[in-house]
Amino acid sequence: MNKKCIMIDDEFNIFLIPRRIMVFAGHPDDEIISCGGTLLKYQSLGSEIIIVTGSYGIGGYSENSKYKEIENQRIEELKNISESLNWKYINLGYNDLEIEREKIANISKLIINNKPHIILAPHYKDLHRIHRNFSFIIRESIFHCSLGNAYGLENRQWIPYGFYYYETISCKLQDISKSSYIIVDISDYYKRKIEILSKFYKSQKSLIDNFSDWIMNTASLRGYDINNQFGEAFIPDTSYTPLKLVLI
Repeated sequence: MNKKCIMIDDEFNIFLIPRRIMVFAGHPDDEIISCGGTLLKYQSLGSEIIIVTGSYGIGGYSENSKYKEIENQRIEELKNISESLNWKYINLGYNDLEIEREKIANISKLIINNKPHIILAPHYKDLHRIHRNFSFIIRESIFHCSLGNAYGLENRQWIPYGFYYYETISCKLQDISKSSYIIVDISDYYKRKIEILSKFYKSQKSLIDNFSDWIMNTASLRGYDINNQFGEAFIPDTSYTPLKLVLI
């Protein structure tokens, strides 16, 4: 058996379970909205889940006096969700996600040090600037990790077994023309995904309420595509990551 992955025989279908899945999210809650069902499913199969959030997501305040209050609330939310789900959360704490050498270096080292077998990230055509910029940073970081000779990587290399873009409210699959994608069946995990959003991201209640129909309708549509109740879709990127492990 491969020491890096778990092999499962599910009614004559052989598939591999990644030891570690690393998710990059521009804001806390992106990881649940876009791929929470998939993460819950793979955690139940034995995968370690690592969430890297680029910011605390505290841009949505209308009064300057509210800034610190919202920041503290977001920090507490991440602490609580990490402890409850047993997911490792790493928050980079950037106020913005402009594309810079320092950020690329930090992400490259995170990937090298954690050695994820699957990486999930927003798409580089996402309409949201934070998502889009973060995607470009991650893509370049994966490139450097595949070479291992930049940003103090000390000639260490790491190439994930799969690199996928997830679907977001600001980046629907139908907006990404001519892209192949896969769908993960999350029928058994959708209810828990919604419960987690409501319980741990109370600071985002108004946003989650506004987009609740999109979350449900998209999950239902992706589920319909594979003759199941609910699903989450992902687009593979094989530029510097040959697809060795397919999500199911």
